[in-house]
Amino acid sequence: MGRLGLIATIAILTAGANAQVHDQPLFAVFKAFCVDTSANPDAVKSAVEAAGGKEHAPPGATAWPFPMTVTTWDITTGGHSMYVSAGTQQVPPIQNRPEENSNQCIVRSFVNEDASIEAIRNWVGVPPAHISQGNPIIYFFDYQELGSIRLPLPAAKVAYDMAKVEGRTWSLVLTQSQDGASVQLVHHLAPPR
Repeated sequence: MGRLGLIATIAILTAGANAQVHDQPLFAVFKAFCVDTSANPDAVKSAVEAAGGKEHAPPGATAWPFPMTVTTWDITTGGHSMYVSAGTQQVPPIQNRPEENSNQCIVRSFVNEDASIEAIRNWVGVPPAHISQGNPIIYFFDYQELGSIRLPLPAAKVAYDMAKVEGRTWSLVLTQSQDGASVQLVHHLAPPR
């Protein structure tokens, strides 16, 4: 993220800078830290810390079930306290399946975020692959990005495999309840060559 991007992120998250922050804080934080950074952990870190986010706990890593890294920050915007987490996951090759790597960005809010959830569902622009009804409601989306356009994943295997090889596949998980919400954005990276 360039200098102008960081300045824009700070402006968006500054109180009174944008009505959307107050009306849809989860959506604003998701856009600024997950979407605008393409969920790249280094870019997320720069953006969150430039906006005043404080590291919640030391960065961590696990080897089980797959190698993963994660860092979490506390941030407050629009009067809502949230956690922003960013990390990587590496799934080693299994049988005939190649290695799968991903960057992930998660934002968690601890208050009702119904307006933000609706805004994120509209932003993604593709129908959910699955909805788990209950409390919480969980929406699962899988899509591809062509430039800045989000489209359903191709049905044809050749086209789907090409989207994976080119690193154009994404997943989004929204969790919605009356007392909190979260959004997880996963960029499935192109396989190593």
